[in-house]
Amino acid sequence: MAKQHKFYAVVVPGLERIAAHELQSLSAHDINIEYGGVAFSGTLELLYRVNLRARTITRVLIRLRTFRSMTLDGLGYDLKKVAWHLFFDENTALDIEVHSHRSRLNHSDDIAAFAKTYIQKLLPKLGTGNQQQPQTLHIRLDNNRGVLSLDTSGERLDRRGYRLNAAKAPLRETIAAAMVQWSGWSPEQTLLVPMCGSGTLAIEAALMGQNIAPNINHDFACLHYPSYKDKPFQKVLAKCAAMQKDAKLNIFASDNHEGALQACLDNAKRAHIEANIHVEKKDVHDLIKPEAEQGGVLMLNPPYGQRIGEQAKVLSLWVDLGNMIRAQFSDDETWKTIIICPDAEHEKALKLNIKKRLKLKHGGLDVMLLEI
Repeated sequence: MAKQHKFYAVVVPGLERIAAHELQSLSAHDINIEYGGVAFSGTLELLYRVNLRARTITRVLIRLRTFRSMTLDGLGYDLKKVAWHLFFDENTALDIEVHSHRSRLNHSDDIAAFAKTYIQKLLPKLGTGNQQQPQTLHIRLDNNRGVLSLDTSGERLDRRGYRLNAAKAPLRETIAAAMVQWSGWSPEQTLLVPMCGSGTLAIEAALMGQNIAPNINHDFACLHYPSYKDKPFQKVLAKCAAMQKDAKLNIFASDNHEGALQACLDNAKRAHIEANIHVEKKDVHDLIKPEAEQGGVLMLNPPYGQRIGEQAKVLSLWVDLGNMIRAQFSDDETWKTIIICPDAEHEKALKLNIKKRLKLKHGGLDVMLLEI
């Protein structure tokens, strides 16, 4: 039986249950939801599968050791127990991130410096090579309970690589994917994305509809461990590629800004899904519900009135959106609307009955997904 490891998926706060559902669908075990993340266990093949295919997860950590050290010397004892040669070598550029909460060991910089020096003593050749590969060790302490974890993902998984052109207030790819999943949209249905900006919502839906692994071109940190073996990863990678399907999707993205439309088109091309997104210039006030046998989803990420002087103008837009949704979509049970809402004032401007809410973090703010 393949060795089981403990992992931790870092997610945007609010997306924990959606991420847990994804992990379950990817055959993870021992799933446990925490604030801002989900603990789970499985094999290295599961790790590769999650990194490649998970759509709502920011990064995946492998948990190396738990400890109860209250001094630096005690931490040294636990550091010595880890087989660092499996993860680091002369080509490793080691970074250490420390988070300490209500613990006697609470000076993050001192802890990081001590840990790096200690690991350097255990691996004298660490970082002496010419090809430096970044690796990040996470040391987390909470109530004098600690855990040593290693980042397996490298660059954040929400950075898919297709969004080189971004419009104003771009939506994280993981949040966009979570919105599509939370909406219940299926590839047989129509998806409308007015005010599409750089196209993230439409692109994530198209990737989902064609069952394309969102991180299939990602350079994961775990592929650069000295202990890494290529055959198991290539096996998982080949399965991901074989799962892709050439589905015909009805995804309509629109915006009234030329720059946003061009960004959307360019990003869709980089994601290789441009054939499945219909992009056109259209003001949201001119939106008309299309005929759709299977129904559909209207997905909105409107601007927020955060700056002084723009509040009244933006709230007026939200009143208009509410009127449009009420006139065209609210009485049609085959359609639903999903909208990102920053606060009660914007929700009140819609004057719509809310069926479901999901609170999450977006751009450092607490926002709400609303289902109408």
